[in-house]
Amino acid sequence: MSVFRLEAAPNTKVDSRYIESVDLTITNIGSESFEMLIHGYKPEGVFHVGLIHVPVGAAISIPGLVTQYSPFSLLLVSNYHTFHTTGIAAHVKDQGAVVAVFTQDDFTRMH
Repeated sequence: MSVFRLEAAPNTKVDSRYIESVDLTITNIGSESFEMLIHGYKPEGVFHVGLIHVPVGAAISIPGLVTQYSPFSLLLVSNYHTFHTTGIAAHVKDQGAVVAVFTQDDFTRMH
């Protein structure tokens, strides 16, 4: 199992005050397919739950995770034993315009 976490809060590297929504792209750069559970949390509670299958060589998009400028956390958990085979791009948007892109290197990673 591999775990990725991205935290957004005011006045941090991922500053939630400028993020209206997030588009995620999960890419399988390994030699085996995997599943990924995606949870989005805000202070009010869960705002997104999804489970995706990511075939070898595929890039799966999850658009429009609406955060409404609130602090939030994205938790991604795969059933694969290493995080080295997972590419992640989080395109954060303000009023539809991309203001930053965070990759798997910006996520806290555990396995």
